[in-house]
Amino acid sequence: MKKIITLMLLISVFFLTIALPQASAQLADGSHSIQYQVNKPDSNSASIANDYFVKPAKVTVTNGVATVQITLKNSTWITKFQPLGGATVVNEDKVADTRTVQFTVKDLSKPIVTAMKIDIDDINYHHEYSVALVFNGAASTGGAAKTDGAKASTPAGTESQVPNPQTGDATPYVAIAALVGSAFLLYRKKQQTKMEA
Repeated sequence: MKKIITLMLLISVFFLTIALPQASAQLADGSHSIQYQVNKPDSNSASIANDYFVKPAKVTVTNGVATVQITLKNSTWITKFQPLGGATVVNEDKVADTRTVQFTVKDLSKPIVTAMKIDIDDINYHHEYSVALVFNGAASTGGAAKTDGAKASTPAGTESQVPNPQTGDATPYVAIAALVGSAFLLYRKKQQTKMEA
């Protein structure tokens, strides 16, 4: 019985240290096209602001630092777009009412909290709030949008589509089950020892 308990404990430790899902791998240096979703802060739900963003984003990685370019629709309504560290406008199309902004990020696996202000004079709507930009491959609390396989149009050989990596979502449940099983066996063994005494 002692050998079974030891084996169960070893299996539990294995699952907890080896098999738990790991954070998404860092992107390689170069240009990537990545799907993303604009969520309400601390939520898996898309914000209404999600419709104001063109997908996918263009991400250029240099020495592990990602430079993200995203295009905003209804640009004249968005009077403030400010991720941590700020953003710069790299392109503006007044006829299409779009603008492309650029900002740098060290870790795309975490939601990027961004301050926004929407001003629509015609309906007297003036509101400031925060959103969270969640890129594919982000942590499970991020709720990343699924990729549709679309590729941004860029010169051949300079762009790569980053798929939504699969995570071992069932792994924590297996580890928990192993821990519960081990605890039950230890409890049962202890009870049997008490009865025999």
